[in-house]
Amino acid sequence: MFCTRARALYSQRPMSLGSKLTARTFTIAIDGPAASGKSSTARAVARELGFGYIDSGSIYRCATLLALRQGIAPSDVGQRTDEITDLLSKAKLQIHIQRATSRPSPTMIATGRLAVPAVQILLNDEDVSREIRTPDVNRMVARVASASEVRAAALHIQRSLAQAAESRPTDHRQSDGSSKAIPGGVVMDGRDIGTTVFPNAELKIYLDASAMARAIRRWDELNNQAKEEAAARRLADNTESANKSEAATPEYHPSVEDIARELEQRDYEDINREHSPLRIAPDAVVIDNTNLTFEQQVYSIADLARERMGLERKHDDM
Repeated sequence: MFCTRARALYSQRPMSLGSKLTARTFTIAIDGPAASGKSSTARAVARELGFGYIDSGSIYRCATLLALRQGIAPSDVGQRTDEITDLLSKAKLQIHIQRATSRPSPTMIATGRLAVPAVQILLNDEDVSREIRTPDVNRMVARVASASEVRAAALHIQRSLAQAAESRPTDHRQSDGSSKAIPGGVVMDGRDIGTTVFPNAELKIYLDASAMARAIRRWDELNNQAKEEAAARRLADNTESANKSEAATPEYHPSVEDIARELEQRDYEDINREHSPLRIAPDAVVIDNTNLTFEQQVYSIADLARERMGLERKHDDM
C-alpha cells in the first residue's frame, strides 16, 4: 500500500514531539519538476488541513509575464535581468485560494472524490491566473527563474506571502475525545522550497512522475483550459451553435510528445541552473505519483503532517 511506503520513508526521519508543537507555524514544502502535480496537490493538502497556501511558481510566472509585456524575448533574459528583477520587485502580487464550499463550484476542478480549490493570482490588481500558464510563459519561465537576482527578489516575496497566509492555531478533537493543539500552518510548492526558501520546514515532500505522465497531465490541463475559454467566447458572442466542426477537433496546443520534450528541457534547466537548482532535500519524503490516484497522494501527505504534529492519521484505508 502507498501509505505503508510513505510511513516507512517518514519513520527514517524522526522528529521530537516537543520541537513539533512549540513551533509558531507548521510548514509543508512540496517540491518537484514541472507538471508533477505540485500545485493541485499542495492546494488540496492545505484545504484538508485548514492551512494557508502559496503557489511559489506563480511568482516566477508573473515575473515572466511582466518581461513578455515589456517585449523581452527569451534570448534577452540574460542581458535584461536587472530590468526583470526591478519589474518583479515593484509589482503587487496577491494569491487567493478558494475556501471549502458545500459542493464544488464551477471554478473548482473535480478530481475523483476531491475537488482542487481554485487559486486566483492578482498581478498589480489584474487577474492573470490563466495568462501566466500560457505556452509562451511556459517556454520562458525557466530562463527567468534561473537568474540569481530574480530568485533573490522572489525569495523575499515568498517568505512575506507565506507569513501572511499561514493559518491560526486551532484545537483538534481526536477519536478518544481528547483535544490537541494544531499550530498554524502553510503549504508552499515550488522547486527549491525545502532546500532554500524553508530549509527548516517541518515536512518536506518531493513529488515526481515520468515525463510522459506529466506531459499527458499538462496536455489535459491546456485542453480543458482552451475549451473553457472557447465556450466563454461563444457564449459572449451568442454563437454557441457556430463552428461546431472546429470545436469537435480543436488544435489548441502542442502534442503530448512536444510537451514531453519541453518538460525534459525544463527539467534539465532546473537541475543544472547555478542558483537554487532543483534538488531533493536530504530529509524529504519522495513520492512518485506516476501511478497514484490524486486522493492517495493528498491524503498520504496530510496524514504525514498529522503524524508530525502528534495527531491521529485519518486515511489509513487508502
